[in-house]
Amino acid sequence: MPATALTTNYTNLVTLRGIHTVILNAWEDRNPVGRNFFNVYDSNQFREHSQTVGGIGLMETKAEGEPINYVAMVEGHNQTFTHVDYALGMRATREMMRDELYGIMDEMGVELASSAHATEETLLANHFNNGFDNTYTGPDGLELFSTAHVRENGDTYANELSTAADLSTSSLEQALIDFRDFRDGGGKRLQIKPKCLLVSPDNQWHASRILGSSHRPEDDTNAIQPVNGILDLEVWDYLTDTDAWFLLADKSDHKMVLYDREAFTSEHIYDFDTKDYKISGLFAQSSGWQDPRGVFGSPGA
Repeated sequence: MPATALTTNYTNLVTLRGIHTVILNAWEDRNPVGRNFFNVYDSNQFREHSQTVGGIGLMETKAEGEPINYVAMVEGHNQTFTHVDYALGMRATREMMRDELYGIMDEMGVELASSAHATEETLLANHFNNGFDNTYTGPDGLELFSTAHVRENGDTYANELSTAADLSTSSLEQALIDFRDFRDGGGKRLQIKPKCLLVSPDNQWHASRILGSSHRPEDDTNAIQPVNGILDLEVWDYLTDTDAWFLLADKSDHKMVLYDREAFTSEHIYDFDTKDYKISGLFAQSSGWQDPRGVFGSPGA
């Protein structure tokens, strides 16, 4: 859709004196959260690929004089990340640039940068927001969180509770147990430990009580709280499911990825015929997961 000049109603407002406060960019953007959870790589081509390779299993006993059994590693799952360009522009008439009294036009670049920031956060968070949707699939043809992920040797594994549950001490304990069962493509146990509990703002205070209490906050038995202090708590405002919750390993131990093809840039120009001021911003990237091991989730009950 072509850019549109600012409306006369808008012009009439900010070209008149006597307005006490014009509110634009009055609130600072929150620090970006999404990149804290994704491995970020630069890319110099229009798409990137990942390929999993299955390891081998445990060694076999070898009797005296018998030959060693030779096995091979197998290819697993391929994933393609095709970068997408995101862009938006703003336009102001020459008259608006001349007559506007409150510095609003000077903020157009800031507003475009804010839009880019919010767009990236939304894109990254949607991998979790859509993580239980079987139409939003990854390398093994399944959603990010599933009880039937396929390892390279054909065995299945889960990174989701067998029965969906809201966040509680008991459901978190079970998730922590299940998390420790991640294995490589040959079936060997992986030493991946959960680092943080990720929740939406609606779950923040409940999660804080679970992780921060020395005794179970959900009953009056005075039993100790075994999950106290073992996880960092992360809250992401862009998570839309209020009762979904997630466990993540350290970034070095999971394969959530963001490929930066082109960082956000803006440029401006004056249109020769209309003398309008035009400014645009764009960035290009792709994101997703190369492998679901190292992350765990529950959509809530």
